[in-house]
Amino acid sequence: MLSINHPTSPEFKIALLRHYIACAFIDMMVIQHGRAIFSEDGEEVVLTLDKVALNIIYHIEAPFIENYGVMKGGILAAADLMAMLMPGFMAAQVQLSPYGYQRLYAVYRDIIFGAPDGELPPGAAVHRCDAKEAS
Repeated sequence: MLSINHPTSPEFKIALLRHYIACAFIDMMVIQHGRAIFSEDGEEVVLTLDKVALNIIYHIEAPFIENYGVMKGGILAAADLMAMLMPGFMAAQVQLSPYGYQRLYAVYRDIIFGAPDGELPPGAAVHRCDAKEAS
């Protein structure tokens, strides 16, 4: 169990925001379409938590980091992700803000017209995290 007395890494906080956003977007699309898809102009994109999270990294976070560097870009990306959720998301059902819906709608509309779907940005890699910490 996490406690507010034990700080968590910025990376963990961003991953948690990404997860909340992905869940809220998929829930919204299930309500709209009856299943986990994004549909536009007769085209459909199947949504999964992993692919939505990767698309958030690729299409929303990576441009901040590319334009402003890791530190400042990471801070700006985190602020953007926070703005994508309704206020009070930790105390109530997680919902996208109107801004968050517009951001993801634009991402998935771009995907329908050929943008990468479910890919990491060029140069990014996923590394296995060992359970043991260095002493």
